[in-house]
Amino acid sequence: MGRTLGRLLLRLAHSRRQVTRTNITLCFPEKSQSEIDAITRACFIDNGIGLIETAWAWYRPMETVLPEVRFSGLEHVTARAEGQGILLLCPHYSMLDLVAPIIHQAVGRFVVTYRPNDNPTFDQAVCQGRQRYADLIDVRAMRETLKALKGGKVVWFGPDQDMGPKGSVFAPFFGHLACTVTTPSRLLSLTNARPVFLSLRRVADVYEAHFSSFPDGYPSDDLVADATLLNATIETAIRGAPTQYMWMHKRFKTNPDLSRQTRYLETEASESQPPQ
Repeated sequence: MGRTLGRLLLRLAHSRRQVTRTNITLCFPEKSQSEIDAITRACFIDNGIGLIETAWAWYRPMETVLPEVRFSGLEHVTARAEGQGILLLCPHYSMLDLVAPIIHQAVGRFVVTYRPNDNPTFDQAVCQGRQRYADLIDVRAMRETLKALKGGKVVWFGPDQDMGPKGSVFAPFFGHLACTVTTPSRLLSLTNARPVFLSLRRVADVYEAHFSSFPDGYPSDDLVADATLLNATIETAIRGAPTQYMWMHKRFKTNPDLSRQTRYLETEASESQPPQ
C-alpha cells in the first residue's frame, strides 16, 4: 500500500517532486540524470511507506506497532547521571512518526519538540497521534524545552530544516552552505543535558535504530563549528540510506546573503513530467 501511495504522490505532488529532485541534484552532483530520477522515485516510494507507518504509529495498538527494531548504542540514552537530560538530535526521516514508538520502546515516555501546523484539524490529529508516546512542546517554547532538559527528560529535536536566518548560522551540508539552527548548541549550553544522535534505517521489515554520542567539546563557543559538526553527522546518516530521508523540505531556501533561493522555482518552471 505504501509503495502504491508513493508512486501516486510522485505523479500528483508536482511541487514536492521538484523540491525533492532539486535537493538531490544539489547534494549528489556526481549522479547522472537517470540516477537522480531513480533516487527521486525511490524517495517518494519510501515516503509513501512512511505514511502507512504514521498510520501504524497513530492508530494501531501500541504493542503491535513495531514488528522488529534492532537497537545499538542504547547505553548513550540509558546510562546517564541522575537528573541529566538527553537532547536527542534526529533528522527528518521518511518514517518520521514511527520515530515516536521506536524511541518510546527504548526510553519510555519522552518529549517531542514540534512546529504546530497552521491547519487546526490536522494539528489536532498530529498531537493526538504523537501524544500516545510523548509530551509535546512547541519548538519555539525555549523555556519549556529547557525545563524538560533540566528535569532529566529525553527531548527529541529535529535540527535539519531551514527555519530562516533568525537563530541560525550558515554551515556546509553536502558541499553547500545551509541555513542551520543554533538551537541545539544553545539548549546544551544552558543545561547539563547530553547530546545524542539518532540514526534510523528501514531494512526490509526491520528497523535499525542507532544512538551515538557527540565528540567532547560539543557544543563549543563557536556556533558555526557546532553547526558544521551537526550537519556532517546528519550527512553521514543520510548517505547510509539516502532514499529514506525527507528530501521534500526546501533545505536550501535561504541564501547566505539572506535572499531566497531561486533554484526551486527555476526547476518547477522547467520540469513537467515525473520520472518514469
